[in-house]
Amino acid sequence: MKLEAIGNLGHRLMLARTLPPRLVLAKIAKRLPWSNRRSVRVSEILHSPSDLRPDRLLEFYRTQEALLSERKSRSPIDFRGRNVIEIGPGPLAGWGPMAIFRGAERVYGVDPDWVDGAFSDPAVEAAYLRPHHMALSEAFGALMPFEEFRTRLADKLTVEARGLDAAQPEFTADIIISNSCLEHIVSLDVALMSLANLSAPAVRFMHLVNFGNHRDRLSPFSTIYEMSPSDYRRRYGNHINLRRPSDLHAAFAAAGIEAEMTIVDQPHEKVAGVDVHAYWKDRYCTEELAVRTALFCEPTNGGEK
Repeated sequence: MKLEAIGNLGHRLMLARTLPPRLVLAKIAKRLPWSNRRSVRVSEILHSPSDLRPDRLLEFYRTQEALLSERKSRSPIDFRGRNVIEIGPGPLAGWGPMAIFRGAERVYGVDPDWVDGAFSDPAVEAAYLRPHHMALSEAFGALMPFEEFRTRLADKLTVEARGLDAAQPEFTADIIISNSCLEHIVSLDVALMSLANLSAPAVRFMHLVNFGNHRDRLSPFSTIYEMSPSDYRRRYGNHINLRRPSDLHAAFAAAGIEAEMTIVDQPHEKVAGVDVHAYWKDRYCTEELAVRTALFCEPTNGGEK
């Protein structure tokens, strides 16, 4: 058995204890080579309490935009008539439905784990899309009835099962968004070069990056800082690229993208509780190692308060 499989076993057992039984069964079924990927993905969605929260993704977006308004005096993104790219939208098309509801001309998403047909399944429409439309209407006003919303999604929203380096949106993006996705892209430098080529001159973007281990919310830096990146990858695989904030800045700059970072969460005590390996001590200061989440956006004139 590979070390990666051993390292992930405890994490998977923990999930099995905390997730609804039918959701656990769906996650097991999708690993079977003979399973019907669409029906399994629909089952995952329908038995996932977090996925079925109609305002969950909306809350993420509005919280991030409010923080940027407070700290950077950054104006909200206007989606009307804009072409949008979303990186890693997930099984429910991420913020794409919100962008369409708010008047986006076209939305194009890339997600290697996307399963065609699942999002448009009638059961998903009833369990998620209709309540999500209600949540959007409460947040932004009754901009369009559900039937028009559904038609616009069919005509204007496209998600493809591919990586960012293979994206083919057939437009240059006025807006680019992602939520806890860039940290999962192994070839991030190549992906950001592709992103730069897909960006309009005055592009607006908002990327939340989670620098934690994606395993333990109470100890987000354990396992990462306790060993070198090569040892981490041998034990846990490539589920995160292990880039730190300065590495993200360098990657954006190398791609010709000017980006400004706003720290969202910086729990110093979580680093203090970890025996930090020399690799990390020699390359990064404690302040940087403590950044758990941060937003990367186009520069603004306002300063952080």
